Parts: sequence; C-alpha cells; structure tokens
Amino acid sequence: MFRLKESGLPSDFHFPANFEELGYFINDKDQIRSIRHPEQEFNYFISKNARINVVQPCIRRNIQSRLLSSSLNLTPIPLGTPPTQPHIPIYTSSNISTCSRLIVYVGESLQDLGVFAYRTIGRESIASGSVIDFVRTIQKCPDNPGILIANPGQLLWYRGGQRAVTQTTWEALPRKTAVSPPMEIDEVKNRVSGNSDVKEHVAHVFDEVIPQVAKADVKIDVIGMGDGAPEVVQFVQGNWKKWQKNVQAIATGTAFLPRIEDTGEDRSFGEFWGDVSFFLSLVVLLPAPVGFILH
Repeated sequence: MFRLKESGLPSDFHFPANFEELGYFINDKDQIRSIRHPEQEFNYFISKNARINVVQPCIRRNIQSRLLSSSLNLTPIPLGTPPTQPHIPIYTSSNISTCSRLIVYVGESLQDLGVFAYRTIGRESIASGSVIDFVRTIQKCPDNPGILIANPGQLLWYRGGQRAVTQTTWEALPRKTAVSPPMEIDEVKNRVSGNSDVKEHVAHVFDEVIPQVAKADVKIDVIGMGDGAPEVVQFVQGNWKKWQKNVQAIATGTAFLPRIEDTGEDRSFGEFWGDVSFFLSLVVLLPAPVGFILH
C-alpha cells in the first residue's frame, strides 16, 4: 500500500510582485506589454488555471498609486477603523467635505476597487479599464464635484495579509500545496461589520459614510454598474423619503433592474426615475457561430 505525503505534493505557485520581474512594462500609451515582445498585445489568459492572475496585484498597486496622487484618499470603513483591523477600503476625494455635488460610483461585485474590467486594462490601457480616466474627467468639471468610489467587490477580510480581497483573490491566496483546497471563509472573522454583502455595503456607504464625510445638503449623482446597479437603485428607492432631497440623478449600466413602483411619497421615486434616471444596456451582435467562446 502506498501513500503520498504532503511533502511530496507540488509546491504552490509563487510569482514576483512587480511588472519588470514578471517580464512586462507599461508603454507610453499606458498599455501593459511584454519586454521580449513589446509589439504584441498583452495576453491576459496566460493559464487555464483561474488562480494564476500574476499581473493583477501589480495593476492594483499601479491604480492605487495613481489615484492617491490625484487627490483621492483611501478611506477605511467603518470610518475610523485602524488599517490592521477588518475594514473595507473605498476612495474619497479630498474635497468631499466641502463639495456641493458628490458623484457616487458603485461597481461590480466581481471587480477590485477602482477596476472596471481587467480585460479592458489588458487590451486598451490601465486608465481606460479603471476609474483613472473616470476620475480625471470628473475633476475637469467646472463645479469641482466630490468623488466616492464604493467597493462592493473586496468584501472578504484576509487576516494573513490584513486587507480586504475579492472572491477571486481569495481563491488565489497562498496554499500549503498547489493542490490544496482554498481556505474556508469564516463568516465572522473574514467579514467586515456592516459590509458582509453588496446590499449591506451600499447601505453602509449611504447611511454611515456619506452623512459623516459630506455636507448635509450635498447633491448626489449615483452611478451603478453591473450587479451594483440594482442594489443601489433598490436602496435609494427603499429610502427615498430620506434621500430625495440629495439624490438628483441615477445612471446605471446593467442588463437588468428591479421593478420601479410608486412609493406614495410627496414626489414618488417612480416620478423621479422617469425624469432624471439614465439606463444603459448594451447588446452586441457578433457574426460568430453558436457556442463561440468570448474572451
């Protein structure tokens, strides 16, 4: 009878933590390219193993560095939480306490903070695939609005790294061996109070963060993308009496939204939705056969 000891199993993956050591660089068009083949487009799908996302940590650090140098702050919530204690980071602009208009962005639960889509970052540029270009555009507005970038994706607290991560990053965390199962999620130790899911996170941002960091009469423009869109719309609708004097517009980009019903308030949410909301649903027709896999 034979048995295989843990010491005989393949070691877990380990990769360098910067572009250069990985063999990549960022060109003058803000594109990630291979040092050996700079003319070739970056190949995001270098492995069939979903755990191997070697450039994502580098991209996240690049985005964070550039946003922090653009007058944005990395704010832990619940507010006042020490950086070593369980918290969720969000981005807030330095003028959030004095601005008369605040733009709140709630993205997808699958994405890291500040990331629209890694595939866009790989194909186009880091700025266009993240909130970098988005922030730059807002900062050019004459009325100088404040910015709040919510974080519905990184809702798991990784105690070993003392940071919040997405489900994808959790699956990629170091393991004993390359074939070991992922760490189990402890619903108490690996969660952050008031932010256990997207719904709670949206409510926490509106109920606990905005009232403390922004003016009481601030006008709010809400942008929701992906599965973050229906959550923020449902929250505003369910709390319309409290927020109707602040929220002046909602823009969403998603494939579906909850049914909008009359709430019976002085000015119903349904009336507001019909006047100043904007819904974007994009359908692309491809001349490809059924079963073709999109990358």
